[in-house]
Amino acid sequence: MRSNLRWLGLVGAALLWACGGEEPPAQKVTLRVPMYPYIPDSAGDGFKALTARIKKDFEASHPNVDLVLNPACDQEIDFYDPDGIARSLKGESPCAYDVIETDTALLGELVATGALRPWPRVPAEWVQYHPSGIQASTPSSPAALYGVPHWLCNHFIMSRSESVRQAQTATQLVQALEGLGTPEAGTAVDMLGSWNLPSLYLDGWSDKYGGESLRAAVTTSSYDQGVLDSMHAFVRTCASADGTNPCIDGTYGLSENFDLPAQLFAQGKVDSTLGYSERLHTIIKSLPAGSSASAIKISSAPLGSGNTPILFTDSYLLGVNCTGDCEKAALAFADYMSQPGTYEWILMSEDAPEASRVPRYLLPAVLDAYDMPKLRADPFYPVLGTLTRNGVPFPNSGLYGIRKQMEADIKAVLSSP
Repeated sequence: MRSNLRWLGLVGAALLWACGGEEPPAQKVTLRVPMYPYIPDSAGDGFKALTARIKKDFEASHPNVDLVLNPACDQEIDFYDPDGIARSLKGESPCAYDVIETDTALLGELVATGALRPWPRVPAEWVQYHPSGIQASTPSSPAALYGVPHWLCNHFIMSRSESVRQAQTATQLVQALEGLGTPEAGTAVDMLGSWNLPSLYLDGWSDKYGGESLRAAVTTSSYDQGVLDSMHAFVRTCASADGTNPCIDGTYGLSENFDLPAQLFAQGKVDSTLGYSERLHTIIKSLPAGSSASAIKISSAPLGSGNTPILFTDSYLLGVNCTGDCEKAALAFADYMSQPGTYEWILMSEDAPEASRVPRYLLPAVLDAYDMPKLRADPFYPVLGTLTRNGVPFPNSGLYGIRKQMEADIKAVLSSP
């Protein structure tokens, strides 16, 4: 009987819609979004709890959207391959996406593929995005907002020394590390890689000349000798007593050693480490039992003759085929992810079991997030916000095609005695 009544109700509703009495319910929109994967997996579950909560919270307010985060595909996408990303956003790949979160260092190359369309507006118009994130998300041609900033990154020095924290030039940093007089190596960091070395060089250039002329450094025709000398002096602080240098010989670049520099610092086996702010997450998790994070000091890494932070940006990019209802869903999703409250629970690792929570220490691209109560109460977030408030944007085009040559050129200099 109940099934018959339900059938009669559906028929009656259909007749009512047909007669113009009511609008039929809107068809559910599927929004497929792969999220930037290189962030701390706080729960250690492959981001299952994180994506499940985002989906639940978002769909509760947008029941007409089926949000598919990190959709499974027959092939894994390379988040640093413009051609592969373009095929996915154009629907020419088994991995078809509507929006993708990736590094704006590729933005110029991605715009050139025709796979992106600019956002019609800033989704969360009531929040304050970091100006650097907006600049990084806006190519010079065409000058339109092609990305909604989500995460920022900067090179930091983590140490336990006040003199290291106060260093404002590469020379002062090296002197401070050498002045510690400990038997341990001064630092630990993987400096190799076709993105690492060019990025560190551009950071040194920004420290020396400021961010306004940074695009001039994206070249293989000439290198600034002063910046190279500063990098060379810093990398020598990584040398072991036997003369080997794991920062530049590939030791720390091995996949199984990805977390090793942070772990060595946490265990007091090196005096400092260089890395993005989220390295704090690994450091704190790796502290010996009974140790406190309160002794850790963090500063923006001075790699040249000054200290102008350079900020990388991960942004949400809109696929060329995401129009109409898809675009509305994409705007709503980017709005939700830009809300300070969303940032707060993600940054404080509330997807992880409470007993083992360590903040992710990612840098939010929305400045309002730093005003959230849990970030204000954290010992590191107010410092991170202050250190990066005046950071300049990393170039959003030009590096992709020359990064491997830059790596080889710079490595040859840094590997010399």
